[in-house]
Parts: sequence; C-alpha cells; structure tokens
Amino acid sequence: MLNMKITKPEPDIGALKLMHIGMRLLIEVILPNGIKSQATSRLIGYKKDDFILLEYPMGRDSGFDQVFLENASIIVRAITDTSFRDIVAFKTKINTIIYRPVKMLSLDMPINIATHKIREEPRVDAVYTVDIKCNGKKCLAKMINFSISGCGLVLENKDIYILKGNSITINLSISSDIKAELEGDVTSVLADSGQFKVGIKFNQNQLELKKEILHNIIIEMSNSGKFSLGGIF
Repeated sequence: MLNMKITKPEPDIGALKLMHIGMRLLIEVILPNGIKSQATSRLIGYKKDDFILLEYPMGRDSGFDQVFLENASIIVRAITDTSFRDIVAFKTKINTIIYRPVKMLSLDMPINIATHKIREEPRVDAVYTVDIKCNGKKCLAKMINFSISGCGLVLENKDIYILKGNSITINLSISSDIKAELEGDVTSVLADSGQFKVGIKFNQNQLELKKEILHNIIIEMSNSGKFSLGGIF
C-alpha cells in the first residue's frame, strides 16, 4: 500500500504583509442562507499558518450581533499604503468569535490572497506649491507626492469645485531650469479636516519631462534626508 504524503498549500504571507496592523478593512460576510452583510473593521494581527484577527464590527447598523457568524464565509478587502496602492483581497471562514481582551473575529488563514496595483508607477513624497486650473478657476495647491503617471494634491480653497473625472492643469516649478504645465484627470477627491486631498492621473504626453521632474525630486529629497517611497492616494 502506498503511503502518500499530502502537502498542505502554504498561505501567501508575502501578500498578507502588505496589510499593516490597525489598517482599515472592508468586510463582507456571506451567511449559509445567502444573506450578505458589509461593515468596516481593522486588522489586529495574524499568526502564520493559523489565523487572522479582525476587530469586531461594533456599529449599530452592522447587524452583526443579530446573526450567527461562526463558519460563515467572509471576504476581506483593503487598500494598502504601498507606493503602488495595492488592493488586497481574500475569502476565508470565520472560525470563532473572541471576547477578551476585546471582541474580535478569528478567521482561518486564507490560502489564496489576491493583489492588484492601482497605480502604474510608484510615487515619491514631495512638497511643492503649485498653481492649478480646474473648471475655469485657478488656485494654489500643495503637491504631496509625484510619479510619472500622476500625483497627489492638497487644497484648502473651498471656492473651487473639483470632482472625480474633471480635467485639471498643474503648473509646477521644480527649479529655475525645470518648469512644467502638466495636464491630467482627477481620479479621487477626499474631504479631510477642512482640506481636500485630490488624486491626479496625468495624460500620457511629456513623458521625458515627467521623468526629469521625478529624477530631480528624488535627488532633492535624498539630499535633505526626506526621501521615501509613499503617497496617500
């Protein structure tokens, strides 16, 4: 009789490491009767080859206290803080609910974790004041990150209305030798503490100029000791 050893597939820990402790998650629980419930949660931690711990959704509207969650299927999605802004998603089972020290969901470790990069290029942190024009109005904004494919802006001007999908022009001066007028489209707008954080995707022209701008930003930030791959959009 043959003695066959069955090898258990290894979970994709590399993909899981893209998620940091405390990061915001969107979870969707699928009950055996097909009913689905969505809520937000946060990652508490995980043990390799064993389990993942999530914060128990406590909002009144989550409806999670009204259903039996153990052995229910759950889909977890998150947008990471990597320079590419990866989307991480996986499907697994809720194995138990933990009540101490805090109420948590304990999940089976998923075997397959899907990732998808939102951005085409990594972004570098930057700090520049720029002039922007959108919907026929002009104002100042702060550029907070830059890549060949796009950038992030912060605006405090409430008199200019910027919506996702709007066309935008950005006038940027890196030095006396490098000045640029970059055009693109608004991909995201987030209101935060009286400011607007705006994500921009550039048009596909001026590639060499954008490469030169990126190169100079990296040199400038490296010289000041502030260089890091990052971004918030």
